[in-house]
Amino acid sequence: QAMEDAAARVSRYLSVQFLLNVGFGIPIAIGLHLIGVPSAVLWGILATALRFIPYIGAWIAAATPIALSLVISTGWVAPILTVGLFVALEIFISNVMEPWLYGKNTGVSPVAVLVAAVFWTWLWGAVGLLLATPLTVCLLVIGKYVPQLSFLDTLLGDEPVFEPKKRVYQRL
Repeated sequence: QAMEDAAARVSRYLSVQFLLNVGFGIPIAIGLHLIGVPSAVLWGILATALRFIPYIGAWIAAATPIALSLVISTGWVAPILTVGLFVALEIFISNVMEPWLYGKNTGVSPVAVLVAAVFWTWLWGAVGLLLATPLTVCLLVIGKYVPQLSFLDTLLGDEPVFEPKKRVYQRL
C-alpha cells in the first residue's frame, strides 16, 4: 500500500512538472516571437526541456535567446524584453505555481517543498536538487504508514494536525 501511494504521488509530481514546463515553454515561444527573436518555437521547446533541471535549467535555456536578441537588435529594447520575459516567467512559475501545485498534488506542504529543495541540494548537490521533491514525497508516505515516523507526516504534510474543534481550543 505504501509503495503504491508513493508511486502515485511521484507520478502526479512528474505530470505536474511536465505541465508546468510546457506552461513555461509556450509563453517563452510566444514572447520571443513577439519580440522578434528568430526560431522562437525552437527556444520555447528548449526552455520546456531544460526546465526539467531545477532552478538553473531556465537560465541555461535563456542564454542563447538573450545572446541572439543582442545580436539582432540595434538597440537595447529586444535584449531587455527577452531578459524580462525569462525573469518574469521563471519567478512566477518557480515561486508561485510550483509550491502551490506540488503541495496540492503530492500532499507535501509548499513550505516543505522549498525547504526540501534547499536541504537535499546542500546534502547531495545537483543530484539532490533533482531528487528533492520525489524524496520528500517518499518521506511523507513513510511517515503516513510507519507509526514511529509519523512526525514526518505532521512535519511535511499539508493536512492540518488538529481537527477544527481542537484547533480553536489550542489557540484559545
